[in-house]
Formats: sequence, C-alpha cells, structure tokens
Amino acid sequence: MAKSGNTMFAVLGVLTKGVYSGYDIKKHFSGSLHHFWSESYGQIYPALKELVAQGYAVEASTPNQTRGQKKYQITPEGMDHFREWLSAPIGALNYRDELLLKVFFATPQDREVIRGLFEYELGELTNAMEVYREQQRALMTQKQSPEDLPMWMLTLNYGILSTEARLQWCKESIEWLNQQR
Repeated sequence: MAKSGNTMFAVLGVLTKGVYSGYDIKKHFSGSLHHFWSESYGQIYPALKELVAQGYAVEASTPNQTRGQKKYQITPEGMDHFREWLSAPIGALNYRDELLLKVFFATPQDREVIRGLFEYELGELTNAMEVYREQQRALMTQKQSPEDLPMWMLTLNYGILSTEARLQWCKESIEWLNQQR
C-alpha cells in the first residue's frame, strides 16, 4: 500500500477531474496544488497501483496515448470511496516548517543568519502573494466560470490570508531582531 492514505486520496482527487497518466498527475501536484500539497512520483505510482488493486481506479485506453504510457480513471467505487473520505473529519494538521525549525534551534549568535532567512522568506512570500493576486484576478475575470470556481476561490483565499499572516510575522521578526542588537 502507498505510504500515506492521504496520498491515495490526493491521487483519487486528481482522477475525479479526468483521465490522467502518472506524469499528468504529477503535473497537477506541481501546478496549483503545490501551494498546499505535494506528491512525488515515488508516491504517485505506488498509490495508482494500490488504487487499481482495490478497484478504485482502472487503466484507461485513450486515443493518441503514447506507447507504454498508462492512463488511469476513477471507477464508480473509487468515486464513492473519495466522497466518503471527503465527508470524513480531517486529521490533525501535520505541519512542517523549516524556517520555524531553524529559528527554534538558533542561538543568539545566529541572529544575523536568522535575519537573513527572514528577509529571504519575505521576498519569497511577496512573490507568492503576487501570484495569488494574479490568480484571483484571472479567476474573477473569466467570462465563463468553471464549476469548481467557488472551491478554488476558498482555497486561494486561504493562501492569501495565510501568506499575509506569514508576511506580517516575518516583518515583525526582522524588526524584533533589529532591536536586539
């Protein structure tokens, strides 16, 4: 079985949107999903194998399919299984933050290094916010709204709000470190 049940549901979630190869599924995780969820090929392919073994997905024959490239589609049982997971309470947030880890283990002698990390993060967050705002503008100005637009907007709003909070934390942390000289 794939290492994470959530990996299987993440892959199933992509398959609810269409027929995809493992490569195509990875592109979804490298696209808009990468802001909040990632999966590697080493996680995707075992999950696909398990989903097929459990009858939740099947290999699909598609026109113009590249030789040797397998495409997968969700089965009705897979859709039921996915919907059951979707309605179940969520588990505890498994949060991993390398910047927080470094700050936690830093000592006063590392103040300049930590300030540099905060300044770098500030730049990255500013860039991410620009991307989020552009995505928001693009979604809001579409002539024909996709069916999934309300859920995409909820997800995007989380990204914007959490990025704003982290931006504020970085700015306040830099200011605090500057006062500690």
